[in-house]
Amino acid sequence: MKQLLATAIVALGLVACGGEEQNLLTVQTSELPLAIRTTGELTSARTVELGPPTVKYSWQQKLSWLIPEGTWVEQGQKVMAFDAQQQYARLRDLQNNLATERQRLQSQALDTEQQTEQLELDLAEAKMELDKATLKSSNVDDLMARLEVEKLKLDRQIAEKNHQMAQVRKTSQIAQMQVDREITQAEVERLSAEVQEQQNAIAAMEVKAPRAGIVVYVPNNDGNKPAEGDQFSLIQKVVEIPDLDSLIIETTVDEQIAYKVKVGDRVEIRLDAIPERTFSGQVESMGRIVRLKSRREPSKVFDAVVSITNPDPELMRPGMAARLSIIERVADNAVAIPQQAILYRDNKAYVRVKTLTGEREREITIAARQGGEAIVTEGLEDGDEVIL
Repeated sequence: MKQLLATAIVALGLVACGGEEQNLLTVQTSELPLAIRTTGELTSARTVELGPPTVKYSWQQKLSWLIPEGTWVEQGQKVMAFDAQQQYARLRDLQNNLATERQRLQSQALDTEQQTEQLELDLAEAKMELDKATLKSSNVDDLMARLEVEKLKLDRQIAEKNHQMAQVRKTSQIAQMQVDREITQAEVERLSAEVQEQQNAIAAMEVKAPRAGIVVYVPNNDGNKPAEGDQFSLIQKVVEIPDLDSLIIETTVDEQIAYKVKVGDRVEIRLDAIPERTFSGQVESMGRIVRLKSRREPSKVFDAVVSITNPDPELMRPGMAARLSIIERVADNAVAIPQQAILYRDNKAYVRVKTLTGEREREITIAARQGGEAIVTEGLEDGDEVIL
């Protein structure tokens, strides 16, 4: 892209005139970009924000370790860590409870085996008694006394009842033991899940980079950057890892001149940290809602985003201050002169020009004012000497 110079070729000199020394500005017209100047800050269009992990039964986390700001990290590298003492204490309690329940489950299995064997024996004994009573009651003859016959019948009925009761007792007790084991097994599974959950929570206390990038601290509402020992809620962010391949500039445009800026306008970019280089870009988007610039600066502005045509990820870092010149249009045959050289009278602008016959005032047309200079499009020609 052809870059238009925003300065005129000038020659300053001291000329003796009537005993006074005058500063003269010899001008040469050229194509000058008319720009709206503003400031902004480098940021990333794709940024990963990291904060405390979401941990059960914990609403605040204490930062115990934090990697230095500006460190380049690889994917999976530890970025920060939070105090896990509470999680370790809970893990110990859960592990103790789990060991108790597992021991209980083993004891229940052994008791079930022993009680089942005893119930089998009781049932077999009842069956044997029933068989004996049945055999006796079936061997009745006419010589036996009536009372003795009745007694044998009663003995068989009692043996049948005892056998039935032994069967019911075996079934009910085995069912109860099964329920008890299932309850204990469910408790073991619950505690095992909680132990695993707590182990995962302890592991999550070490926050790792989801991708490669440079670490940038996120200041809190008071503007203070995070430090080890600080407490953080679950919604707070501690660091961010921007994608250096998607750098943009966030800026603002004053409400009074926002109508002059449109998406696609060319932008010249200078970074305070890299003053020797000029970058190019364009207006990517303009906000639609006016807002106060800040509490200290109550002027009304629109937010804007500037994309960078020729970014340098090796030098550029998020947070760098940027000075922007949004090119409104290019003036042909124009010249930039200091505003202090202009005289105003009757709503018209004049400059003093040195001629062969002496000093003369000449009316000029000012297209724009920027950076302490006036862009003059009519009234001056190449070689004119303007008295400053």
